[in-house]
Amino acid sequence: MLVVVAVLAVTARIHPSRTNAAEAPISLRYSELLSAMAAHEVDSIEMKPGEALRGWLAKPNAAGVREIRVEYASGAGTALVAAATAADVGVAFAATPPDRAQLVTLLVTLLMAAGVGFVLYAQFVRSSSGTGGDFEVGSGQTPGHRTTFADVAGNAAALADLREVVDFLRDSKRFVGMGATVPKGILLEGPPGTGKTLMARALAGEAGTNFFAMSGPDFSGMFVGVGTMRVKALFRKARKAGGGVIFIDEIDSLGGRRGRTNGHPEDDRTLNQFLVELDGFSGSAGIVVVAATNRASDLDPALLRKGRFDRSVTVALPSVGERTEILALHASKRRMPLAADVEMGRMARLMPGASGADLEGLLNEAALLAVKTGASSVAWSHMEEARDRVLLGRAREGFVVSRVEQRLVALHEAGHALAGLVFCPTDPLHKVTIQPRGAAMGVAFFQPDAELHLHARHYLEGQVRKALGGRAAEELVYGSAAVTSGASSDLQQATRIAKQMVYKLGMGRTTGLMTFDPDSGPVSGAMHANMDADVGAILASGYDDVLQCFREHRTALDALADALLEQETLAGDEALRVLRAAGMTLMPRDARPAA
Repeated sequence: MLVVVAVLAVTARIHPSRTNAAEAPISLRYSELLSAMAAHEVDSIEMKPGEALRGWLAKPNAAGVREIRVEYASGAGTALVAAATAADVGVAFAATPPDRAQLVTLLVTLLMAAGVGFVLYAQFVRSSSGTGGDFEVGSGQTPGHRTTFADVAGNAAALADLREVVDFLRDSKRFVGMGATVPKGILLEGPPGTGKTLMARALAGEAGTNFFAMSGPDFSGMFVGVGTMRVKALFRKARKAGGGVIFIDEIDSLGGRRGRTNGHPEDDRTLNQFLVELDGFSGSAGIVVVAATNRASDLDPALLRKGRFDRSVTVALPSVGERTEILALHASKRRMPLAADVEMGRMARLMPGASGADLEGLLNEAALLAVKTGASSVAWSHMEEARDRVLLGRAREGFVVSRVEQRLVALHEAGHALAGLVFCPTDPLHKVTIQPRGAAMGVAFFQPDAELHLHARHYLEGQVRKALGGRAAEELVYGSAAVTSGASSDLQQATRIAKQMVYKLGMGRTTGLMTFDPDSGPVSGAMHANMDADVGAILASGYDDVLQCFREHRTALDALADALLEQETLAGDEALRVLRAAGMTLMPRDARPAA
């Protein structure tokens, strides 16, 4: 029978004399241990499962070492216990159980492994059944309301392309019977926030058909074959439902170019399956695949060939008129009470380059401001403040600026305002302020009368001079050694415009009509150097013109800066009155050159 002796209880007997830690124990074979025990040369032994046996001799050897180590087979434990407990041997024996902490660690490890295995198995089963990457199914509806083209404002050209598909979805057999081929795939291409998802939903709602929606990343999975299974499941569900609109957002995640350097073979297999599914349904199936992206150049060419995504619809940023329609539509849908002084057309002109999502956020911010101020309706002041928050951020309340720095900021913004009025007169000054917002210490806003799509050379040069006005005002008043970091973003903007003039528009003074197109191959080193020199010449010439203008109108510049220090914010008309009172004559707007 196995005799277990508590280690702590027999410490004096088992370890009568510890070996010096610096001296290695004596290594014995198992047979040598049994012989030593029979000869009464072993004082005590200690056995611990999974480790070598430890023991102590009755007398130290010539080197003074008493501790021994013995490697033994697991099956020899019973014979060893019998030999150690024999009455005539007199060897103290202890069998130490495994460490409790080790048992707990082992148990926790096993439980964690089992849990991870269960999660992986569940994910695999879920993916294999086609339910991974859940897709939205509906009829182009939001709760209590069916989305139609009436819910979409702006982008009339894109909507016209989509209207042609509505009749096909309503009665596909009539078109097929006439021999007509309706595109299976429609690619909506445009910047973020322009309403591509809304248009796809409105297409399904207008046709009264099913709407299946997924995003490109939803087709990815941690297991091989998950992407292809999800593609099959999506099209299988559309066929079973009798057709409809399959909408895939961020199609570039699914349909990127195959063989990409940083791509994965599984992505290519998923795309191959998607191409097969596009070819797998006939024109009478009543299925139209609509995809959205803002990076069409990244798509695989096979995806855009005829018979697949053979129709591309550009969803551009809205124009001034379209921005007015979008603002009016959102205000109407929200049932927003508007004050009499709110002009949607004016606000649309003050938001150049804004998307539909930006305009919706603007109205929401204005409504929140109206509630916070206790107003009964949304007034123009709320719209103006909301615009500033959307473009620049919230006003930095409690931000303390020294009088010297405040004077410099006022002079800087006055320089932008004056340079814009002189060198870019087609863009009227809306307001100029030194109220800190976001990362900006101040700003000069200009409001174009109309949105231009073609810009003349003198207009672009005027934009460069307007951007350099703040830095020029600092240098004129404080000297070149005292210019500050406040013009960093202005210099970036001016450089960007000048580079576009030379590299893309052929407006360089020495390079002429030569442009830089990476797709056509690199230009020579000498030509590249000449282009950089032309960019520098545009910036230097513009800066000299602004400095000369400010020298001639130094009184007006100082007067505008003083007015900003006193009032913090000046409307465009107020700034003009200050300049005229200082003796400055500005060109009438009707006599200004076209942009």
